[in-house]
Amino acid sequence: MTVLKASLLGVTTAIALSSNLAPVLAQAVVNGDFNTGSFTPGWETLGTTSIEDSSFGIAPPSGMTYHALMQTDQGTTGASAAALESFLGLAPNSLSSQGVTEGSAIRQTLFVNAGDTLSFDWNFLTDQYPGSVDNNDFAFFTLGGTLITLADTFTPSVPSLFSPFARETQYTSFTYTAPSTGGYTLGFGVVDVGDSAVNSGLLVTNVVNTPVPEPLTLFGSLAALGFLAKARRQGDRPLQD
Repeated sequence: MTVLKASLLGVTTAIALSSNLAPVLAQAVVNGDFNTGSFTPGWETLGTTSIEDSSFGIAPPSGMTYHALMQTDQGTTGASAAALESFLGLAPNSLSSQGVTEGSAIRQTLFVNAGDTLSFDWNFLTDQYPGSVDNNDFAFFTLGGTLITLADTFTPSVPSLFSPFARETQYTSFTYTAPSTGGYTLGFGVVDVGDSAVNSGLLVTNVVNTPVPEPLTLFGSLAALGFLAKARRQGDRPLQD
């Protein structure tokens, strides 16, 4: 009996250690497919934003019903570069230094572990002339203050026959690996550059955070199971004088 009690104590210790070594569970993106038909729950918005379905003239990717649309100009003034920088947690002048005049964005805060992968589907739309140097509108996403450009007027595009925009890149999937563990502001946006007269947009959907595997937890669990099996074998043996 002493051997069995000691073995069970070892099992408890192994499980406790594996729990202590396990990273904090990452948060799933809330309403990443916008299937509520709105930005809530989960998203905050700035500028000209809306939730669209296939009636917009561009169908969401397969399996999706809705997508989020951000526009730079639709007869109203978009958010300023400074307002976008503050909203998305970007460094001051990170947008204004690129000639950004206005734009729109959405954001959500979540916790991720280093190595987690963030994936989403996106489509850049614009009325700008392809390859416009002085008015190179662009779309981007941000994570924890890091801005990554998805597309601009130089990105290959095709005529958008049924939407309000002249051209589109068509839907593309993107995956990004979180460099470190912590709380992040996840954002998407589109901006006008050089003018405020020509509309550009960004469609986004199927936003998913996939947690990194937890090898320490798995190792600890396997060790505990091995310890338990050994304890059972020893407990089944008859006691000897």
